[in-house]
Amino acid sequence: MKKLVCLFFACVLTVLSGCGCDDGRNVDLVFIYDSNAVIVAVVADFEDQTSGAQLADSSPLKRSETFGFEAGKYPATVIVYEDIELRKELGRVTVREAPPEEERWYVTAHDGGNGLLFTVETEWPEGV
Repeated sequence: MKKLVCLFFACVLTVLSGCGCDDGRNVDLVFIYDSNAVIVAVVADFEDQTSGAQLADSSPLKRSETFGFEAGKYPATVIVYEDIELRKELGRVTVREAPPEEERWYVTAHDGGNGLLFTVETEWPEGV
């Protein structure tokens, strides 16, 4: 419970408009929204840091919007929220290891039969 509360406050404190990253050089995890679910916030919880991102006006993401997160120590869990203030989580996926050198992870949220499905690849997903 303590970790969840810390995660929530870390997300609120680091909420950014657009990208949860610097200019892209240190980004090794990219979240891609490819769903009809109402997602308003994305958190990347690395072993050594937590970063959160949402649009500046707190509106839901639009299909194909992305957030990039700076490299942290793996494993990393990507968590998506419908309502960050109420901590209403829609789904999560854990990436166990860092991407191969000179590559990055692309974590994509897709619609599934019983909620969100996530894919984790080292290449931009086709059709997005």
